Amino acid sequence: MKKRIRIKLFTRILLLYILVLSVALYIFTGYVSRNSYALLKEGQIGIHQQIIAALQNTMNDRTKTIKDILLKIYDDEQLFAYIMSMMDVTDQSESAPLDSYERKNMAYKLEDLLSLDPNINSLIFYNSHSQKAYLYMYDLDYAFFDHTEAILQNMPRLRDASQESFIIPAHPGEYMASQASKNYFDVASNFYYPSSSLFLGRFIVEFGMDDLQYTIDQFGKDMKGYLLVLTRDGEVVFDSSSTYYGRKYPYFEQLRQSSDSVMLAEDSMVRMASSDKDPFIYAAVLPKSALKKQLNIFNNSTYIAAIILLLFIFSVYFLVTSIISKRVNRIVKAMSKTVESNLAYRIPLNNKDNEFEQIAIHFNKMCDSLQDHINKSYVYELQQKIAEMKILENQINPHFLYNSLEAIRARLEIDGNDEGGEMIHSLAALFRASLKADSVVTLAEEIDLCNMYLTIFNARYQNFFHYQIEVEPSIMGYGIIKLILQPLIENYLIHGFDRKRQNNLLTIQGYRNENDLRITIADNGSGIGPEKLNEIRQKLTRSSQSSDRGSIGLYNVNERIKLLFGAAYGLEMESSVLIGTTIIVRIPCRQPHEIKAAELEIGNV
Repeated sequence: MKKRIRIKLFTRILLLYILVLSVALYIFTGYVSRNSYALLKEGQIGIHQQIIAALQNTMNDRTKTIKDILLKIYDDEQLFAYIMSMMDVTDQSESAPLDSYERKNMAYKLEDLLSLDPNINSLIFYNSHSQKAYLYMYDLDYAFFDHTEAILQNMPRLRDASQESFIIPAHPGEYMASQASKNYFDVASNFYYPSSSLFLGRFIVEFGMDDLQYTIDQFGKDMKGYLLVLTRDGEVVFDSSSTYYGRKYPYFEQLRQSSDSVMLAEDSMVRMASSDKDPFIYAAVLPKSALKKQLNIFNNSTYIAAIILLLFIFSVYFLVTSIISKRVNRIVKAMSKTVESNLAYRIPLNNKDNEFEQIAIHFNKMCDSLQDHINKSYVYELQQKIAEMKILENQINPHFLYNSLEAIRARLEIDGNDEGGEMIHSLAALFRASLKADSVVTLAEEIDLCNMYLTIFNARYQNFFHYQIEVEPSIMGYGIIKLILQPLIENYLIHGFDRKRQNNLLTIQGYRNENDLRITIADNGSGIGPEKLNEIRQKLTRSSQSSDRGSIGLYNVNERIKLLFGAAYGLEMESSVLIGTTIIVRIPCRQPHEIKAAELEIGNV
């Protein structure tokens, strides 16, 4: 990733954008986390208020249902009389017994009363005169009232005539075995004789709590804490947590504070609703520990979501940078090829209309123009080099020709023997070979030219000069540039030959060293001083544009070799004062036709 950031500007911009987005997301997450407690508290308060309102409506409906049942009983004289007879309020000896049809009819009417509210579990009538309680029962074809002592044991307040109506708090179902696992509460109302104030007893309706629990369950996991429906005395009518059934709510006094911090079983928030006309008190209790637990879950979920989002952002970042990097790498690769002087390489085009494609198109056009320009300049420069090489080839010092002819002339004047004729013959052969059009010959042909040249020179300076030629026969067939050794020999004859000495010696040796040919021309002349030798070596490593006319043959040979074979080849020179000088010619082992092809390729570029 560091490489991408270091190399690509657009990656830096994209990464900076992602970092800014990540910081903004982190700040937003922190802000939500800090304010989530208030948000959750307000949310729970709203849910509790809705549930309290729903519970109030349900309990009000039940109060209205009780009134409706009483009105129906009072309005139906036959039903009222049947209830009175079943409660032993009337003298049954004076009334004719009901037949089966009438008993069925009474059963239907009582069932209609129960159908007013599906949560009514049972109807109970209490006779204040006989102090007996009767539980309404329905068995197949008829209805009857069962005198049950257990009712008075569970509801002793029925005997208290001072209370007009009251509420029996939650209790398990005790009158039927099938209902023992559920809780019920009862509402007791006074029961009077119609059109009079004669107090007959109590009318009790027992309600189940399924609809109250269903109201709570509708909010599911969104609701935290628990809901209470209490009597005015603090007795539990309904408890959504099922913790306080069967007893008075232990924190009833604290509950009345109804604030955001009330110490009940634990520190809690309380919301209450009640009125003077309503016999019930409604309370929503939210323990702060439950709120904090929900807060932790919410915060953890928020942070996890933020982390997932960040991972998604970074995944998108790496995907985008990968796609863009591929396109950029095409351009970088093309530039690298160009730096390596490979102007033939072109960026592949995708025919897509984007900035990278435009860069590729313009880069390819630039390479086309640059290659065309370089080709023109390169061809021109090579032509110049070839012209220079031709000029250098023709710059053979004419002094040799003049001196040789003078020597021949002098010898003929003195002796008039055949040796002069031999010299003239060698000279003619030398000139004839020099004038051939081929610029590349075999090493054997070049050695023959050198031998003829040295034969003429030896005839001129008899007893003062000797030479030796030792070349491996196996390398004689390799190619060499024509007249490349003659200027080196002439360099010795001009600068190293001493006419006062009789032991002047020149040695030519040729051998193969791996893939190279090495030809050494060594003499025992006066040698070259260190400073002059160093100057010559430096000039050999540079261009041939030298003003030293005296050594132009040496530089000419070196330049011709480098032009044709490359900078790795050329001349090397070693020399010591009063000992002599050695020149080493190094060229590659190639056949004559290979050298000609290379020379032709240079000429055609």
